[in-house]
Amino acid sequence: MKVGTFFVRTWRVLSIFGFLFSLFNSYISYPNEVAVRFDSIGYAIQYIDREVLFYLAIGIFLLNNTLVNLVSRLFVRLPSAQVPVPNQAVWIHHRDQLNENVTNWFTALMAAVNTILALGLMVLSFLNRSDRSQMAMDYAWLLPLSTVILVTVLVALPIRLFVKPTADD
Repeated sequence: MKVGTFFVRTWRVLSIFGFLFSLFNSYISYPNEVAVRFDSIGYAIQYIDREVLFYLAIGIFLLNNTLVNLVSRLFVRLPSAQVPVPNQAVWIHHRDQLNENVTNWFTALMAAVNTILALGLMVLSFLNRSDRSQMAMDYAWLLPLSTVILVTVLVALPIRLFVKPTADD
């Protein structure tokens, strides 16, 4: 197993455990009405029932992992002539490497969404605890971090596909 494959598989497994931990931990700590939107002063202006938030998170998780995994498995079955990649003439002769790169990318995409979902649930949990007085601005790092994670994963595949495969790759 290559290092990249090991990394994305490990990240996916850890993101699943992190999501489950964050989901159940936050559900326990949520009040019946969870504040999900705050004004500039820090007062909650929109609430969602905790069961709705719980099932919404589970739905996003299942949809993400099921659909992305399905597309990943279908890509491997595409005929080489119909694979829309740059340098197609080169990648046709290295189909195993192409399949591995694309499968790793889909695995990383699943892990990225799981990680962002877990971080979002954790931040909501922290903001809704009554024993702490925290402002929504204390967690302003979540949006830039989520953006960096997604952009890094989304850009990784096109960059990798423009690099020609090597014999030892």
